[in-house]
Amino acid sequence: MKKLILLIVACICMSFAAMADQLEYMSEEQAKAAVKLLQKQKYVLLYCSNCPEDYNQKVYVKLESVSYRYTDYMDFYEVVVEGIDSNGNKVSETIDLAYAYIMKKKNGYCICEVLKYDCSVVEPQVKWECAKF
Repeated sequence: MKKLILLIVACICMSFAAMADQLEYMSEEQAKAAVKLLQKQKYVLLYCSNCPEDYNQKVYVKLESVSYRYTDYMDFYEVVVEGIDSNGNKVSETIDLAYAYIMKKKNGYCICEVLKYDCSVVEPQVKWECAKF
């Protein structure tokens, strides 16, 4: 009975983690590829179009550094970006690749789509609306 309860609790915890963020936790290979892609960029757009209104603002970040780190959970890694946003605020945070965009020809393209990772992207392409800063 104890094993069954522990199994149910573990499944519930994993399902919450899976729903929370699509690609904030990823394999080391995925994290390395994302870092390699982002290191070639000057800017990244952080944007969750399907999030509640308080959280769906476009945040443009001028990149100073990009790295990945182990999450201390199973075999998962996360990507960390550091830089300055368009309002001059310091940014240092992990990102969900399903809600991070790189600029190509005046549009933002979702990193998940660019790297062909499996995730449900609401907007694979968005208009890049920020001038260089």
